Amino acid sequence: MSRAATWWTVVAVALVALATGVGVAWRHFAPAAGGASAQPLFEQTFKNLDGGTEAMSQLTGRVVVVNFWATWCPPCVEEMPDLQRVHDEFGARGVTVIGLGIDSPAAMKRFRDEHKLTLPLYAAGAGGSELGRALGNQSGALPYTVLVSRDGRIVRAHLGQIRPAELRRWLEAQLGAKGS
Repeated sequence: MSRAATWWTVVAVALVALATGVGVAWRHFAPAAGGASAQPLFEQTFKNLDGGTEAMSQLTGRVVVVNFWATWCPPCVEEMPDLQRVHDEFGARGVTVIGLGIDSPAAMKRFRDEHKLTLPLYAAGAGGSELGRALGNQSGALPYTVLVSRDGRIVRAHLGQIRPAELRRWLEAQLGAKGS
C-alpha cells in the first residue's frame, strides 16, 4: 500500500471513530424529551425567595418552561433576562416560566432583586440536580431547560444556554398544537 493510501485509510478510520464517539456521547448526555413524564416536578415543593413554600402541583395543566440555573453559572445569568422577557410575553397565553435554582436562597434573592426579575424563582438547592436528572439532564450541567405540555409531558429539553428565538419557537408550536 502506498504512503498516500495508508494516510487516507488512517484518516477514514479516525473519522469513523470520531463519529462513533460523538454518537455515543450524544445518546448518553443528550437531554431526554419527547413524551417523558414531568411527574417528578409536580411532586415537589420548593421554597420561594420570600420565605414561603409552593407546591409545584399548582402547575399541573399549564404549559411550563422549567429552567435549572445558578447565580454562579455565567450562561445561566446571561439567559435570565431573556427568560424574563419570555415570561412577560407568554404569561397571558397560559405559559408559566419558572427558575429552579441550584443555589442558596440568599444569592438567588440578591440576583432577583438586582435584575428586577418577576418570574417565579424557587430554591431547589442540591436536590434540584437530582430533579434535573429525573427530567432528562443526565450530565447534571447547567443551565438546563425543559418545556412541559399541559398534559404533563416533557416535549422539549435543552442543555446549555437557550436562545430566546428557540424558546419562542417551542412555545408557539406547543400553544398551536391540539390538545397541548
